[in-house]
Amino acid sequence: MALSKTWQGRLRRWRGGAHRAGVIALVAAAVFGAAAGCKVFFAPDRPDFIGIAQRERNQQSVVGAFASDFVVAWRTATVNQRDSLARFITLPEQGLALPSTPAAVITAPQVGPVLRMGTLDDTELYTAVISVNERPYASAQPTRTFYQVPVSLWNRQPRALDFPAQINDPGPGADFALDYRNALGPESPVFAVVAGFIRTYLTATNGLDRYVVAGAPLRPIGGYQSAVVSSAATSRSVPEAPAPGEQLHVRATVVAQTSQFATVNLVYPLTLENSGGTWMVAAIDLVPQVGGQSEADPVAKPHS
Repeated sequence: MALSKTWQGRLRRWRGGAHRAGVIALVAAAVFGAAAGCKVFFAPDRPDFIGIAQRERNQQSVVGAFASDFVVAWRTATVNQRDSLARFITLPEQGLALPSTPAAVITAPQVGPVLRMGTLDDTELYTAVISVNERPYASAQPTRTFYQVPVSLWNRQPRALDFPAQINDPGPGADFALDYRNALGPESPVFAVVAGFIRTYLTATNGLDRYVVAGAPLRPIGGYQSAVVSSAATSRSVPEAPAPGEQLHVRATVVAQTSQFATVNLVYPLTLENSGGTWMVAAIDLVPQVGGQSEADPVAKPHS
C-alpha cells in the first residue's frame, strides 16, 4: 500500500529528528565520559586520611596490648607454665630453658612506642617497646626495665615474631632554661590575683570566677587543706597600662597541704589576661615558657 505524500513527509521528519537525537546522545556521552576521565586523572578522590589514621591507631593498640601481655608472661613463666607462652609464640622443641620459680616479680607494665616496620604479603610487621617494674623478689626495690618485642599482625591477629629483647631506657633527656625572668613580690596586683586563684582552685568549691576570665574552662578542683604561692615570676615586665585583652605569662610555685596534712609541691604555668583593667587567669598553660635562645643541656654528658 503506497504512503501518501503527507505520511512520507512525516516519516522523513521523524528520521531526521531521530538522527539528530542520536548525535546529541553520542556527544553528551563523550562529554560526560571525558569529564569522568578528567576527575579520575586530574581530581582523584582524596584518601580517607582520618580512617587510615584510626585504623593504624587501633592496630597499634592491639599490638601494644599483646606485646605487654607477652613480656609479663615470659618474665614470670616457670617450667610448669611453658604451655602458657604458646599463646604468644610457637615454642622451639629444644633450647628454651625456663626456671622452676618465676625469674622476677613484674608490675606496672606500660606500652611505649609501637612502630609499623613494613609489610610481608598481607601481614603487617610492628615493633613495640614495653617497660615494666622488675624485682628479683617481692620486697626488693623495683627497676624500670625496657623490652623490645617484634610482632606480626595477620588478619588482625597478633603473633610474636621472636622473643623479647631487653634494651636501654630512653635516657634522662635534657634540661632547658625556662623564660620567667621577672620575679613578682607579694605587693604586686598580679601576685595577688595568682595567689587568690591558686588558693581557690585547690581548696574551694566555688568563688573562682573572681579570678578567672569569663568563659575560661576552669573550675575548682578542691580537696586541699591549704595552698600558698611561695614564689611567682613573669616572662616579661608587667606593663603599667596594659591594653584590653593583653596577656602575660606567669609561673607560680605552690606549696599545698592535702586533707591528711601532707605537703605537696606544685608548679602552675599560667596565662593572665587584662580584662577591664584587671588581670585575671585565662588558662593553665600546657607547657611553660621556654627561652627562645635556650639550648638543650643534656643530663647525661656525652663521652669525650
